[in-house]
Amino acid sequence: MRLIILLGVLHATLMVMVYYFVAQHPIYISSLLVLSLLATFLLLQKQYKRHQIILQSLDHGLQSLRDNDFSVSLNQQKEASYNSLINAFNQTSNKLREERQRLYQREMMLDKVLNASPMVTILVDHRDTITFTNNSAQQAFELNGSIVGLKWSKLLKSLAPEFQHALTHQGESIFTLTDEQGTQQAWHVTSSSVVIHQAKHQLFLLKTITQELSKQEVATWKKVISVISHELNNSIAPISSMCHSGELLAKNLEEPRLNRVFNTISGRVNHLNDFIKGYATLTKVKLPNKQELNWVALIEQLQELYSFSLITPLPNSRINVDIAQFEQVLINILKNAHEADETGNITLSFQETSDVVEISISDNGSGMSAEVIQNALLPFYSTKHSGTGLGLALCREIIEAHEGRLVFKNREQGGLSVLIIMPI
Repeated sequence: MRLIILLGVLHATLMVMVYYFVAQHPIYISSLLVLSLLATFLLLQKQYKRHQIILQSLDHGLQSLRDNDFSVSLNQQKEASYNSLINAFNQTSNKLREERQRLYQREMMLDKVLNASPMVTILVDHRDTITFTNNSAQQAFELNGSIVGLKWSKLLKSLAPEFQHALTHQGESIFTLTDEQGTQQAWHVTSSSVVIHQAKHQLFLLKTITQELSKQEVATWKKVISVISHELNNSIAPISSMCHSGELLAKNLEEPRLNRVFNTISGRVNHLNDFIKGYATLTKVKLPNKQELNWVALIEQLQELYSFSLITPLPNSRINVDIAQFEQVLINILKNAHEADETGNITLSFQETSDVVEISISDNGSGMSAEVIQNALLPFYSTKHSGTGLGLALCREIIEAHEGRLVFKNREQGGLSVLIIMPI
């Protein structure tokens, strides 16, 4: 703007001088015109160079934005006419930089959430290539190294048939896998199509629902036991009352056979009542009152009740448990081990990882069949003649209340190993 005003004043002055003095001083006026044209050219050239520098700066800035470099900003110029354009560019760059920072933070948070999630997440692109997995996927497929970049169809061929069948079907499905020890694990699979960057991808979400099904199964058993206990108690009460009245009448009649009949009925009623009370304990297991466990005191107390050989050092890790409930679990398992192994050669060992402590109690008995292992933790199920099927079901209830797991494995050298997996 200042250049335009300056050139306008200069040209107006020349026009006035030409009008009044061209006749008297033609040489001076001509020289002055040449100098004026030269000054005008130099000023225009200077302005053109400055204009080119600003345009070049804008061009470099826009190229940086196209290359996702939002750290660039332009300096203010002396000419106010350029500053509005420069301010608009700087504001745009700042806004894009802030938006990119927000997106980066969201991506970091989403990445942490996905990797911390127990749900297996796999994304496969339209070229059948795995483009994303989380940590749970790596652990579920038990592969060394990252599976990102592998062909999905090739990975499928290395999985169990149940896995393959579930993952090749669109929608939701549930399937069960059985490992070498006979332990069953239930999975829920969801497969759906998503569009990312205008390309079709396949998203697979897998979640193990063994624990959820186990909890639901225990809850169902508790309801069944409550209903049966209620109905039996309603029948036992009048039978017990009538039996007592019958015993009194039998005494007056002095009939020994009636006394034996009523004594037998009374004994069976009392046994049935004790039986019901035993199962009622399964439905009334209290929430664990957790405290830090003293491993030395625990082992000493257990060895006073049942003999066993400790074949590994005590764990260094600390776990929080309901001490009374946890002791009861170990006592039940040690009792079963001694009943299964008449030699009494019972061993107890520990194994630690970064997040769990594994307690293994082993015997040299006859072990368990696959059917018994599958049903051992169910209420009412027992292989003992006088067993109630309550002990291991109660152990399972306590361990799962502590977010742990109870696993039975037959040993290669004979006998059974009961594994208690407790979180640190």
